[in-house]
Amino acid sequence: MDSKSASASASGSAVSLLAAPSDMDEAVTSGSRPPHIEGPMQQILIDTFDIPAHLTHREKVADLRVAYAKYLAIKDMVRDVAQLESDAQWNHKKPTLQDIVEVFMGRSGYFNRPKQFFPRVHHFPAMKKWLENEDKDLSDTEAWGDKKPSYKNLEEILDHHDPSGSKKKKEKVTKGKKKQRVESPSHSEKEIVKEKGKGKAKSKAKKASSSKSHHDNN
Repeated sequence: MDSKSASASASGSAVSLLAAPSDMDEAVTSGSRPPHIEGPMQQILIDTFDIPAHLTHREKVADLRVAYAKYLAIKDMVRDVAQLESDAQWNHKKPTLQDIVEVFMGRSGYFNRPKQFFPRVHHFPAMKKWLENEDKDLSDTEAWGDKKPSYKNLEEILDHHDPSGSKKKKEKVTKGKKKQRVESPSHSEKEIVKEKGKGKAKSKAKKASSSKSHHDNN
């Protein structure tokens, strides 16, 4: 796979979901650099895979369809960089996952939401179709019911259609709490330690007093 083919593959599925706004198209054709792109690796990735500017733009309020398109583009880019490297056609330093993610969104934004939720949407086909935005006859109600599109509501809907995901999340929280309890002694445990300390101090004082008394008697 050459870089041109990889470029089409990496951005193809994501671009097909959303048409880039005209002002963003102009930004791509003019070759201007997205204002948030600082690292040279991000620019290399954008140039190599010909990433549309509307996928590199960072919104203050996340649009779930745009976020899903970015999530797919990240997956495609990870796969295609690996393929180019395998074919000895990648002539740059190997990018980390964080390097790739930061072409499209912030690291914390990716790992806290898209990475957590989007791999589970296949459990609810209507939601997957809604995010892909390909079925124009699909209404918001079929995917969201009476809820508004948001990450919070997406999590609730996915937990309903994918109980295993909700169970894993609860198990993770439970393990975290157990670990915290082990690392931090409870109040009663602290009291026991304190009492043991007092007991040792009294024992030492008693021995010292006994030794002194024996010495005086002699």
